[in-house]
Amino acid sequence: MECSSKVSEDIKTFMDEAGLNEVFLFGGAVLDPLTRDNAKISDYDICVKDSDVFYETLKKLEDRNCKISDVMRTHNIYTVIKHPTLGQIDFSCMDPENNGIFNIEKIYARFRRTPNGIENTVVDKYGAIDGIKRGEIRLACNIEEEGAYNILRRFLATVGKYDLDVSLNGPNQETITQIKEEFKKLNHFIAQDKVRCLSRLPASLRRSKSRKDFVKELGQQKIFENAFPEINKLFNNQEFINDEKLNQCQTQKEILWLMVKHTKKTEERDALVDCMRILSKREAARQDKGVKEFVSEIENEKTSTNRLTTNIINPLFSYIQNSRR
Repeated sequence: MECSSKVSEDIKTFMDEAGLNEVFLFGGAVLDPLTRDNAKISDYDICVKDSDVFYETLKKLEDRNCKISDVMRTHNIYTVIKHPTLGQIDFSCMDPENNGIFNIEKIYARFRRTPNGIENTVVDKYGAIDGIKRGEIRLACNIEEEGAYNILRRFLATVGKYDLDVSLNGPNQETITQIKEEFKKLNHFIAQDKVRCLSRLPASLRRSKSRKDFVKELGQQKIFENAFPEINKLFNNQEFINDEKLNQCQTQKEILWLMVKHTKKTEERDALVDCMRILSKREAARQDKGVKEFVSEIENEKTSTNRLTTNIINPLFSYIQNSRR
């Protein structure tokens, strides 16, 4: 099995421009055209295995006037490339076998240069195609190695994109229960994983086809109870769930402001605002423009008495007292 013709041609173009003999493509660009007619590809997720090849590729693409973000490091090395004709490319150095957490994510394609040209083969060891058809998302890796926030982020991305059933006792209950259990025993985590996870939430809400049901079911599942307690409260708020504007929001920014609007109690609002302020730490190349604006605006929100006391007055008095000792 091979990738769709359009995707194959685009990856060939990328390889020719970068002088590459082998790359691996993963994500929706592989899966979506094989499971849905007229699938829209918004970006490409491409990796190479060798770090020297990774940096050599960046140099060659810079010479071709591609815009390249700073190289970032989390679970792997990666950057975001803005290609003049291919659009956004998330380019990383990693083993494609290690990509993804769930069965639906594990599919990838190997592109390699041969005497007959560039050929590609789709590798679907975990049944991603069959999983999409059945609407089932299953863990396909060691959950303890991935980290709870990273698992939740990938879960939100996948169920939001493919509109999977997340209802109580539905086909994906086992997976949801596993995620919740992982947060109950969470002792430590990578701070940036939490930032990336929260950043994924408004993106997944925007993409969801049945947004009100999605919010209601996530609230009933209490999947955010230990991950983001403030959001768990909001997702069990009937006024928020039943607000018609929830389905009308067109952007992530609108969704975030609607969430803040429905948190009226001062202490709960302060907690939610403080929670959302961590979005400012999202890597600039991956942050939605509207979310950037939201974070800037929320930073300028009038400080409540509670937040003023907690974040400024109490620490100031504590500092003064300690300095006198």
